[in-house]
Amino acid sequence: MLTKGNFRARRRRVRCLLLALASLTDAGVAMAEDAGQTGSALDGQITVTARKRVESLQETPIAITAFNDRSMEARGIRSTEGLANLTPNLTLQNNPSYSGASNSASIYIRGIGQQDFVPTVEPGVGVYVDGVYVARSVGAILDLVDMDRIEVLRGPQGTLFGRNTIGGAISVTSKAPDFTRLAASASATYGTDDLAVVKGMVNLPVSDKIALRVSAAYFGQNGYVKRISDGQMLGNQNRFAGRMSARIKPLSDWTVDLSVDGTHARENGPPMSLIGINYGKTTDPATPPMTDIWNTIANVQAGGTASPCATASAPLNLGVANCYDNRYVLGRNTNAGTAPSYSNSDIFGMAMTHTIELSPALTIKSITAFRELTGDFARDGDDSPAAIAQFYDHIHQQQFSQELQVLGKAFGGRLDWILGAYYFKETGVDINDLTFTISRFRSGGYFRNESLAFFGQGTFKITDKLKLTAGLRYTRDTKWFHPDQYIIANLASFLGAPFNSPIFDAGTRVLPDVTARERFSEPTPMVNLAWQADRTAMIYATWSRGFKSGGFSQRVFPPIIPGVTTTITDPAAAIPSFAPEKVDVYEAGVKFQTLDRRLTVNVAGYYTDYKDMQVQVFTSVAPVFRNAGSASIKGFELEGQLRPIHGLLVEGTLGLTSAHYKQIDQATTYINPSNMFERVSKWTASAGVTYEWELPGGSMLRPHADWSYRSKFYNNTFNTPQIAQAGYSLFNAAIGWTSAGEKFGLSANIKNIGDKRFLLSGILVDALQAYEGVYNRGREWSVTASVKF
Repeated sequence: MLTKGNFRARRRRVRCLLLALASLTDAGVAMAEDAGQTGSALDGQITVTARKRVESLQETPIAITAFNDRSMEARGIRSTEGLANLTPNLTLQNNPSYSGASNSASIYIRGIGQQDFVPTVEPGVGVYVDGVYVARSVGAILDLVDMDRIEVLRGPQGTLFGRNTIGGAISVTSKAPDFTRLAASASATYGTDDLAVVKGMVNLPVSDKIALRVSAAYFGQNGYVKRISDGQMLGNQNRFAGRMSARIKPLSDWTVDLSVDGTHARENGPPMSLIGINYGKTTDPATPPMTDIWNTIANVQAGGTASPCATASAPLNLGVANCYDNRYVLGRNTNAGTAPSYSNSDIFGMAMTHTIELSPALTIKSITAFRELTGDFARDGDDSPAAIAQFYDHIHQQQFSQELQVLGKAFGGRLDWILGAYYFKETGVDINDLTFTISRFRSGGYFRNESLAFFGQGTFKITDKLKLTAGLRYTRDTKWFHPDQYIIANLASFLGAPFNSPIFDAGTRVLPDVTARERFSEPTPMVNLAWQADRTAMIYATWSRGFKSGGFSQRVFPPIIPGVTTTITDPAAAIPSFAPEKVDVYEAGVKFQTLDRRLTVNVAGYYTDYKDMQVQVFTSVAPVFRNAGSASIKGFELEGQLRPIHGLLVEGTLGLTSAHYKQIDQATTYINPSNMFERVSKWTASAGVTYEWELPGGSMLRPHADWSYRSKFYNNTFNTPQIAQAGYSLFNAAIGWTSAGEKFGLSANIKNIGDKRFLLSGILVDALQAYEGVYNRGREWSVTASVKF
C-alpha cells in the first residue's frame, strides 16, 4: 500500500540518488562519453558475438535479432520485456502464476519455452548476462542498466553456449570499462502513475592497466490494481539495481574482467484480478472442485441446504455472506483479496572472465561466476475474502558455473574453431505454504542440479564463398530433489468421506521424505552450410538438435504414499519425475544488405520436430509435468530495414509460428489434439519509422513511431477461452532531442497510444475454478532528461 509515509520515503530515496548523480558534475568530470555512444542510432551497423567471435549481424548465418543500446533507447525500451514487440516469434511475459513474484519471466521462442518458475524444471529459453547463464526465471526480466547490446537467438543453442538451451537464447552484454577516458552519465525519467527511473554511470580509467565502471538505477512506480480490503496497489515497482565492473590488463595479451551486480526489490505483488469463476465443473472429473466445496459449506453455515450458494446459472447470491461468487469479479483494476500480497527479492551476482591471447591464432577464455537469489512471495489466489486458495513461496537459490573456452584458427585462417567445457551446480530450497478449501499444507523442498558438458564447433572456409560449420555437444545433467511436504491441517474432515481419510491428517507426508535422483545425458549435433553469393547476399541452411533435461514435479496433491495411494513401494520412485524432451530443427535463410546499407532484408524459414514434450497440466490443485506428446512447428521470420534518405529508417518484422500436436495423451492430460500451444501467437508483426533531423548548431531531433501486432493466444494448454487473449495492435511514439556533442538529452514517450487493455498473463488452476488475469497498465507516458560528461 502506498501511504503518505512510504511515498515520502520513496521520494527521499529518489532525491538522494538524484543528488548523488548530480554530484558527478561537481567532481569536475568533463570528458565525452565512450566512443560506443557517439554516431547515429540508425546506421545499421550492429556487431554480435553469437558465435563467440565478433562479426557483423549480416555475416552471421543464424536466425538472430540484435539491438544496441542506442536503438533500444530510441524506442523507449527499459527492460527485456519490451523485446517481444520488436522480435518475430518471441513471447516474453511477466508471469506470476502460483508464486506471486513481480518479476518472473515466461519466455517462448518459435513455440518452445516454459512458463513455470520452479527450480526442478529447466526453462526452454536460456537467458545469459555477459556469458553467464541465469538459471531461474524469477528476476530474469532484466532492467536495461548500462547495456551495450542484446541478441535474441532462435533455435537450439548448445555447441557454443556453456549451458544448453533447447528453444533459443537471450544474451545481454553489458558495457565494459574503458581505459581511454573519464566519463559519466545520468538520466531521470518521470511518467504515468508516478513512474520514477533514475540511472547513473561513472567510468574511471585508474591507469593504463585498470579501468572501473559503476552504474546504478532506481525503478519506482505506483501500482494500478487496487485491493479494496486494504487499499494496497498491486503491480507497483520499487527496486534498486547496481553493477560494478573492472577491467584489468596484467599483460597486453591478458585481460581480466571482474563484475558484481545486485537487485533489491520490495513490491506489493503482481496486478492480478478475478476474471470469472468456473462453477460446477473441472476439466479432470477426479479433481475436487474447491470453489464448489467452499460454496456448499457456506450455504450450510448460512442455514441453507447442502448445495452450492452460487452456480453457473445463478452466479451471484448476495443472501449468503460467505459465498464465493461474482460479487468479487470487479474488473481489471480492482482486487478483493485479503490474504497477504507481496513480492520481495534480492539478487546478487559476481563473475570473473580471463581472456588470454596466446597467439594471433589461439585464445583461451575462462568464465567463473556465482549467482544467488532470495525471494519471498505471497498472493491471494482467489482474489476474495474466502480462503479457497492462498499462496506463500520462499526460494533461496545459489549457482556456480565454470566455463573454459579455447578458440583458434588453423589452415592459414580457413578454419575457425572453438572447444569448450562447462560445469554448473545449483542448490537451494523452494518452500510453498498453501491453503486450499480442504487443506493447509506445505509443498516444495530442497533441490540440487549439476550439469557437465563438453562442446566444440568449427567453421571451415571451403571456398571464398562457401563455409561449412559443424558442432557437437555432450551434456550430462544430474538432478536431486528432496521434498519437504506435509499436511499442516485438514480443513474439511467434517465433510466426511473422502475428506476424513487419515491420508489428509496433519503431519501426513504429501511426498516421501527421501531424496530422489535422476540423470540425463545426450549428444546434440549441429551442421550449417553458408554461401556468400556476393558482397550483398548470403544463403544458409542449418540442422540442429536440441535437448532439455527432465526433472521433478515439485507441487503434488493429494498425497502420494507408497503402498497406500500408489502401487509404487519404493519411496524415491514415488516422487513424480519426467524425462527429457528433444527437438530437431531444420532451418534455411537468406540475408541481404545493399553495399550502402540502405536496404536490409533477412528471411528464415524453419521446421521443428518436437519429441517427448514436457507438457504441464493444471489438473488437481497443482501443475504436474508429463512427457505426453510430440508436435511439429513450422514458420518463418522476416526482418527488413529501409533507409531511403539520410536520417530516415523504416523497419518491419513478420513472424509465423504454426504449431500442431502430432500426438498427445489426451486421457491423462485432457488436452485436445487440435489445441494451440499455450502463450504462443501464430502471427507477430511490427513496423517502425525513425527520423534523425539535424538542427542548426549541431543538435539532433529524433521522432519515432511504431506499431506491433500479436495474434490470438491462449494462456494455458487447455485453451480456456475465458483467459484467452484476442489479437491486438499497439501504437507507440517517441521524440528525442540531443545537444551538439550529445552532452544533454531530452525525450518523451507514449506507449499504447490507443489505450488498449489486454491480458499479459492468464491463470486457471483446474481445482480452484478461478479465472485470473494480469492486464496491462493501459496508455503510458514518460519524459526523460539525460546528461553525459
